Amino acid sequence: MDGASITFGAFLATAAIFVMITLALFPVVRRPFLLWLSARTAMIGLMALMFMSPQLPIGLSEGEAKLIGGVANTLSIAVAGPFLASYIERRYLLDRTRRLLRAVLPIGLILAGIIPLVPHAPILTNVPEMGLLVLIAIIVFGLARAISVGSRAATFQAVAWSGGVAVGIYLLVHEIVTGVEVDFWTTAVLAALVLEFIVTSMGVVDGFMDFRRQRDAALEEVEAATLAIATDPLTGLANRRGLLRHYEEGKRGRPHGVALIDCDHFKRINDRYGHDVGDEVLIAIGRGLKGENVFAARLGGEEFVVLLYGEDWQSLAEKARRRVTSAVIEDVSGLATTVTASAGIAQLREGESLASAMKRADRALYAAKDAGRDRSLAMIPFDARPPGDPASPQLRVVG
Repeated sequence: MDGASITFGAFLATAAIFVMITLALFPVVRRPFLLWLSARTAMIGLMALMFMSPQLPIGLSEGEAKLIGGVANTLSIAVAGPFLASYIERRYLLDRTRRLLRAVLPIGLILAGIIPLVPHAPILTNVPEMGLLVLIAIIVFGLARAISVGSRAATFQAVAWSGGVAVGIYLLVHEIVTGVEVDFWTTAVLAALVLEFIVTSMGVVDGFMDFRRQRDAALEEVEAATLAIATDPLTGLANRRGLLRHYEEGKRGRPHGVALIDCDHFKRINDRYGHDVGDEVLIAIGRGLKGENVFAARLGGEEFVVLLYGEDWQSLAEKARRRVTSAVIEDVSGLATTVTASAGIAQLREGESLASAMKRADRALYAAKDAGRDRSLAMIPFDARPPGDPASPQLRVVG
């Protein structure tokens, strides 16, 4: 096997690998340009096999090989239009340019259909070549338009196709003017195709990296927006939406209990010291409710909810309630009275919804306020009562 055969075989193997890689990427990325790129590469490989192979493919005459190669070459240019139309970044609104590039495909198919008719209709001799010049002009225009708005994909592809466009225009013009082929055309075309494979691969990789950066940025924006709508802007705690999201995600498992905690006589604070001081109190309460094995959220106003994740869930709730007073003393100056809180606690029973447990905790909270405030009351589960106790709601003082 001579050097020319080895070189040509390596070129075909490279083209085949390129096709397989792009097809393998399509199910993952779902970008149409990969399919068009695969089709173009396949047509380039077929054209090379017909035109540049050291030996004619078995079973084909020289005329048949030339005919198939001409059709393959035309189709490779035809699919370059829709390839570029789908390859240019979506953020660039080049609708007219994309439509023009997509028109390259039907025109190219017509030209490919004319090629077999040329031997029987001499009047059509120069039609395929002239048509290809038009298609190349459209593609060059599309590249220039996309580059002018900052498309990196188009810039890479312009470099990738620069050799092929230059060689193609030279060969077509030479053949139209002189009627004969250039002697070194196979070498020139092969070099241009190698350049295209290399630079196109670089462009695709760069495009994927850019796509990944945009995707990551979009995900960060979505996450930030999701966090914003799930967070109470004053205290920084979760709001009701954030509470439900945290509970449903279940990253910390299922809580053992839930506590509703309400600041006692909060209206008096607002009336006496103003809403600015009231906000400072709420911020201090939010900080004080945070702790180990708990998740705190603000339901609204001066009412907070705490999910309790420890086995000692009643003790955790009472500690959180007591931290309200100490946090306000530390963070808010100028208050003449001690700020206290009341809490209603309920166990989150197996199979029970969070809403149901919160309703029971809410009843316990009202009972704690009716009992004089500044205390925690817990709903006693039915199965935790002594034998003989009636199956009716019962409360127990915690702490």
